[in-house]
Amino acid sequence: MAELSGSIRLMEWTLRTLSAEERSITADWVAGRQHSDGSLPWFPGRKLDPWDHTQSAMSLALEGRVEASREAFRFLARTQDELDAWPAMFTPAVVLDSARDTNHAAYIATGLWYHHLCRSDTDFLAEMWPSVERAIEYVISMQDGDSGAVLWATSGEGERHDWPLLTGSSSVHGSLICAERIAAHLGHDRTRWAEARRKLGEALRSFHPIFAESAKRTERFSMDWYYPVLGGAVRGDAARFRFQEGREMFIGEGMGCRCVQERPWYTVAETCELVMALDTCGLTSQARGLFEWTHSLREEDGGYWTGVTYPDLLRWPPERPTWTAATVLLASDVLDANSPTSSFFRDLDVS
Repeated sequence: MAELSGSIRLMEWTLRTLSAEERSITADWVAGRQHSDGSLPWFPGRKLDPWDHTQSAMSLALEGRVEASREAFRFLARTQDELDAWPAMFTPAVVLDSARDTNHAAYIATGLWYHHLCRSDTDFLAEMWPSVERAIEYVISMQDGDSGAVLWATSGEGERHDWPLLTGSSSVHGSLICAERIAAHLGHDRTRWAEARRKLGEALRSFHPIFAESAKRTERFSMDWYYPVLGGAVRGDAARFRFQEGREMFIGEGMGCRCVQERPWYTVAETCELVMALDTCGLTSQARGLFEWTHSLREEDGGYWTGVTYPDLLRWPPERPTWTAATVLLASDVLDANSPTSSFFRDLDVS
């Protein structure tokens, strides 16, 4: 394949996922980018964010790199701050974005429940429980009492951003389900968490007017299209209709999923998240067709390019983040349908 600025050609692939060897190579590629403190930055020696760090930790648990995955979660426990959350972007030495995103904070519950289903590790869940509890309490403190939506973030100075993001709230919804399940497994009664999740789910399903401002900012993004499904708030016929309605806006013939509606830029991570969302409502054959496209952006060392432009097929940006490869592993597992986590996102349905 051509180097960073080069173009790639579309290739013929069978409708397959990844072989065991390919998964192992990619897991080794992700693990090889982990720092000695457990952090999983986007690129070695560079920035990380809590959500993508957690996604990478999930992929390591899935592929049997258990101690590496545990150390990634322990890194989160050590770096949780006085607001019970994490900066939106940081290195172990420097805070680059001091906002505390609610969906970032909540995602530790998703990651740890996924880890537990991979490894059946109650002791590790118990070890991490204090961090989960603190993070979820922070998230619930940011829930709008009238609508049930979860506000986006607090600034580094503790000021609340008084609007929710549709994608962020949808991700929080799935994380609250996981937090409830962790609490129940450990014998903790967290009825308040369940009530918060129910109110949030109702706001997402009805597209409460509070999301209107968010939609003006973000309706261009495919994540606003599929995350209400992936996070478990919208399922069944409503989910299938949602996907039918948005398909032409975000899916290109023979390509993957566009990140932004009006830009011809197709990305691996969004494609794989859409694959998992499609599977939750029975559209698995469509999911397989999309996953096929991601093979064209794989390198022999197991890493994946972020995405490509169309029709020139230029890699953009010329980067291979850890979380992109991690999301490919999660999507492949969903389509393989033969592990304890293959139905993980499908099982976020609480209707």
